[in-house]
Amino acid sequence: MAIEFKKHIRRFVDALPANWRRVAVALRNRLLAGIAVSIPLVVTIWVLKVAYTFISGISEPYMQLFGVNYPGVPFVVTLALLLMIGTMATHVLGRRVLVGAERVLLRVPVVATIYTGVKHIADSLKGFNNAANFKRVVYIEYPSQGCKLIGFVTGQFFDPTMRKDMTTVVIPTAPNPMTGLVLVVESHRLIESELTLDEAMKLVVSAGLVVPKKRIAATMIEAGAIK
Repeated sequence: MAIEFKKHIRRFVDALPANWRRVAVALRNRLLAGIAVSIPLVVTIWVLKVAYTFISGISEPYMQLFGVNYPGVPFVVTLALLLMIGTMATHVLGRRVLVGAERVLLRVPVVATIYTGVKHIADSLKGFNNAANFKRVVYIEYPSQGCKLIGFVTGQFFDPTMRKDMTTVVIPTAPNPMTGLVLVVESHRLIESELTLDEAMKLVVSAGLVVPKKRIAATMIEAGAIK
């Protein structure tokens, strides 16, 4: 879509006289720069709006039952409830209450299936977002010689059947690292990477657009490409 938009602008500019063409080129460049700068801001505002609407919608119907229709009140009430549940989850007595409520939910046939599935997904996302669960960044040679996949090491174990040290590696999918593959690889087949966890995650999320430029520059200087 963006490529087609740029093609239409270029055709329009080429059809103008020379004097107007310079003005149009300057306006085009400023327009494209404005779009590039505005997209992150617009997306951020949209995400915040969706989050606000979702959070407010949890308690808004109950607030209306009590005749409370003030803007922002459902949002504050929902946050207060979440804080209360979080406080309960960090204390022994509150944790027992939550465990008891969870057991009641698990006894209801349909509710138990939905609750268990959603909880597993939430636990997986929580664990994936925690960078502390990743030990280091490695490369796996695939699909052919000279090609590498970026992986995050999550654990190691010894397989008595194969009599080899094995390493579990998460291969994230770009640009959405929430999905991917879990591979069990012989430890000696892994290629260690100097990328940090943050650099590798940015590389995956950006689909390769955000790369560690400093290291590229250093490598080119060593090779004599940059003097």
